[in-house]
Amino acid sequence: MAEIQSGGTHSPLPPQPQLFQLEPIDVAEPWQHELVECFISFSTLSAGKSQTELHETLQQKASESMHSHGELVNALVYGILTVPAEGNTYLRHLNIVSRDGFAHAISRLKLLATAHRFARVRPEVRSQLFWLLSELVKVSAHGVDQVVLALTRQVRSGDVTQGNVKLCWLMVRFARANYAWLSTFPVLVATTVYMLGRVALDHSRIPDLRAAECELAVQLLRERFHECCMIGRDLVRMLQDVARIPEFHDLWQDILQQPQSLSPLFAGIEQLLRTPTPPMFLANRITYEMETRLRFILENLPATSYSRNLMWFVQRYLSTPESESLFSDLIRYIIGVFHPSNAVLASNVVPRYVFLGGLLRFIRSPVVAANAKLALFYDWLFYDPKSDTIMNIEPGVLIIAQSVDKYAFMTASFIEFLAYESDAYSPELAPAIRGSIGLAMQDAVEKGVIPSIMPIYEHPRIEVDIRQNLYHLFPQLVPPVPEPAPSEASADDAEPAKEDDSLLIDPTDMLPPAAVDSESAPEPPKPAVELPLPIAAPQPIRTVSATPKMSIALDPVSRMFQEEFGIVDTELAPEIPTDADNTNGISDTTAKGSALEDVVLVASAEPLPEISVEQALEDTSLWLFGSTLQTFVDNVAASEPNVKQIGRSVKEIVDMFAQSEASISAITRVLASIFSDSLDMEDIETNAELAAAGESDDGLEHDLLYYILAAAADYAHTADMTNSTRRVLQLLVQLTEAKVDVGFCWLLYSVVNTGKPAQYARYVEQYAEGTLQAALVRDLGMLQEQFPGLFYAVLPQIYAAFPDAFPGCRGIVKSVVALIDQPQVYRLSALIARGQLQLFGHRQAAITAIIGMTLESDAFEQVCFWQLLNAEVGGDEVRVAGIAHYLLLEKKLDPASNSEAATGLLTLLKATSPTPSMLNPLFMYAAATEDSDAGVDFSGNVLTAWLRTSKAALLNVLSEVAPSALSTGVVKSVVSRWLERYSQQLDEKDRYEIQQALVPKPATPVIEVPDLSGVERSSEHRPVTRSQKAKEDNERKRRISNSQPISRQQSRQEIPKRHKHNSANSEGSDSSSDVPMTRGRRRRNGRSLTAGDDNQSYQSSPILSSASSSD
Repeated sequence: MAEIQSGGTHSPLPPQPQLFQLEPIDVAEPWQHELVECFISFSTLSAGKSQTELHETLQQKASESMHSHGELVNALVYGILTVPAEGNTYLRHLNIVSRDGFAHAISRLKLLATAHRFARVRPEVRSQLFWLLSELVKVSAHGVDQVVLALTRQVRSGDVTQGNVKLCWLMVRFARANYAWLSTFPVLVATTVYMLGRVALDHSRIPDLRAAECELAVQLLRERFHECCMIGRDLVRMLQDVARIPEFHDLWQDILQQPQSLSPLFAGIEQLLRTPTPPMFLANRITYEMETRLRFILENLPATSYSRNLMWFVQRYLSTPESESLFSDLIRYIIGVFHPSNAVLASNVVPRYVFLGGLLRFIRSPVVAANAKLALFYDWLFYDPKSDTIMNIEPGVLIIAQSVDKYAFMTASFIEFLAYESDAYSPELAPAIRGSIGLAMQDAVEKGVIPSIMPIYEHPRIEVDIRQNLYHLFPQLVPPVPEPAPSEASADDAEPAKEDDSLLIDPTDMLPPAAVDSESAPEPPKPAVELPLPIAAPQPIRTVSATPKMSIALDPVSRMFQEEFGIVDTELAPEIPTDADNTNGISDTTAKGSALEDVVLVASAEPLPEISVEQALEDTSLWLFGSTLQTFVDNVAASEPNVKQIGRSVKEIVDMFAQSEASISAITRVLASIFSDSLDMEDIETNAELAAAGESDDGLEHDLLYYILAAAADYAHTADMTNSTRRVLQLLVQLTEAKVDVGFCWLLYSVVNTGKPAQYARYVEQYAEGTLQAALVRDLGMLQEQFPGLFYAVLPQIYAAFPDAFPGCRGIVKSVVALIDQPQVYRLSALIARGQLQLFGHRQAAITAIIGMTLESDAFEQVCFWQLLNAEVGGDEVRVAGIAHYLLLEKKLDPASNSEAATGLLTLLKATSPTPSMLNPLFMYAAATEDSDAGVDFSGNVLTAWLRTSKAALLNVLSEVAPSALSTGVVKSVVSRWLERYSQQLDEKDRYEIQQALVPKPATPVIEVPDLSGVERSSEHRPVTRSQKAKEDNERKRRISNSQPISRQQSRQEIPKRHKHNSANSEGSDSSSDVPMTRGRRRRNGRSLTAGDDNQSYQSSPILSSASSSD
């Protein structure tokens, strides 16, 4: 037993439970400590007893009370799990003492099976758990099936770690060993099948495990298909994904073609599709820990501050390529299991559709994105108001409706997806599916989810083909689309209407089209893999959403959600340069918020209309390229494009463009159209990691944009702005305006890849309006949204390249603290301390504007912000005083509602020596908050801290500040309240010294020396000023210089006589020649003498007493 030693005595500590692999900082649950204590008591009870004596003792103790019985069961269960060598012995004891059919023992096992930390259960404990369950099955203990059900939830989808794989093996072997028992529990059979089908997808690299899982699942489906039908339509969705696995292929064919061979009661696949999936099956694919964290976000966090928790959740559970299959399970859980209460719906808690939009940002694979869309709209396809709930379709309805104003193409993408699925999911059931989709939307309108879909139908950014899809899906809710006149149609085909250009989304308010699904094409794309089946449902791989790898990180729907709920602050926009002395071209921060969203980078040309590649290639200015462009387009569109060959083609095209007069807008249209259809955008973060590891360029997976940037760099690196350089840079600007991710990629390429930041500066110069800082705010914000890890890694390099653009920029600071964590805070603080990073600068207006921006941020962001501010500003008396004045006097800081800011300011003040400019706002703040104790408490905390660390400086400053405010009593009042409130923390000496510092000092007396030289003196006895004294000294020197010189011998004779005469007539003498010397200084005629002229008291001075007597 562990012990600690303190002061010569030993204090025993309770032993830690041995069920989980816990860290020293982890705290075990109370039920674990209860098991340990019971096991220790049992060990003491059984020590030194024979088997017969022990049996009698156990029988007697178990019969005493249910409490004693429970303690024995706890001890024996803990012993079986943690001491495998004695497992059989403890099991025999458990059989002897059990009085409730093992109900209490099974309840302890269920606590373990449902634990949030189950992934950290010790391997031997996990093995013993399944052994004990098998033994309990043999004795027909009631409730074992509930423990096994809980264990199926602990098998994590998308997790191929050793612990999870071992758990899968244990589950399969347990089910095999107890197959007859398992078959008697229909719910357990269905849950096991659904679990095995979902995790089998993750085990493609573990063929033995996948084969065992598929074999068991197929056997259960064939032998217990009727029980499995209770899963409902998600059984079909699961079988779609595994239908290509050989073990499932024949079963899938039988379901489609010979349904009654599986069960006489099974009428066909439509029967399954019409059955809603019970929530318990959807919840089964989410572990208890995931569910708790999801519910915390969806039930407690406002829409303005959930993103950090979502980021943490994704990093914890969705950070590996294998975990991408979990996205669909999470969406199905949120759609079908979590239905918020009316209280949550009426609050500002993040809505489900907003959370789903944020979750979609992190999907990179087009296959996963397509499956996620299917999971989102799956209940629409077979919706029946009698059996389905409106809560299952509400998130999809709101996503479509809420994205139409700013991001109409996303609404169009979802509508086209529904239109495609209505016809292609199952051709035989297409009319029924369209009817169900229409019924779902009609039910949503009738129940008030949205008032109508006419705003979507009539929206000016919704094109004609999308309106036709709306009428195709919802004929009862929208009118038919009128046929355009032939002349109008031809005109539209020839050139987009001019008035439509105004309806295009502002390029400064939009994300690149790489983030847009390519579903806007008139014909829906075909699945990448087609199965020879009569319905389209079994196709497990869909490319309905041609989503690039990076596209979901740029998801415009999520951006729209964030802007709508205030998650993306408009102050991320570039700032306005307001100072006349700002001569370096870098915009500074304003003290008060301005219309920052109106100040953006403005290109020289108007935004280009969106046209197809074929239309773009018809431009006559591109004829000089010959067949080069067409060959390049064909190579990009090939099923297996040669990336290296494409890179060489890009280099050739850029060279030809730079040296010719080809239209910039025409070539931009071609490249932008290719980018919008590209499926393989570069994973910049992965390539950065490979490059850091020393990987050669051949090992990196570059995309089309990389090769364009590399070709452009050959021209941008030159110092002279030639015509070719200007044309290439303008091409990059036009691509950016066409919503291609050029900005932040060019920033990375210029600063990180090539180390030539001047290339980026020349690129910014091509904009008609805007500054370098505005471009950095935009591009760094985009980089932080898509690749936060890379953003923090390259931030010092970008600062070193553009050091004048960072200090005092609100947009950059906002990006820095948006998704920062504590390790990054420490790293950036260290960089600031070394002078390798500066965020706030020395302009007081900029610092206070940044502080004001963060006051409404979430708590964690504010904590990190103040830590960074303290690292840069701490100890600077001027800046700290300005911050104190701003927060205390201008913002009237309330520590209760802005505790993070109050704590940060308190830390800054404590770390800085007190000055009058700091004390004044403290006293005024305390005086202004007399009605509450907040001001006195805050000021008292600061003063008490200074009294401990800078006592002398504080007393000096108090003595300086007090006279200026004593007339109003501010200082005296505040200090009195401070001393009264903090009497326990201050000793008598401190109190006395503080009170003495506030006592007004008496005016220094002015002592006039009588004018004994006979010179007439003013009766007012005015003190001699310094200028008067200098004038008198000069006059005296002039008189001396004009008088007769005195020889050295004469002076030697006169001095002793004078001394003798002075000593004889020192008392009561009125002669000016007899004024004595005081401490080596002679008092001259007409000079004022003060008590400060020497260290003696003026009462004891002979000359003062003489003067007094004469007066």
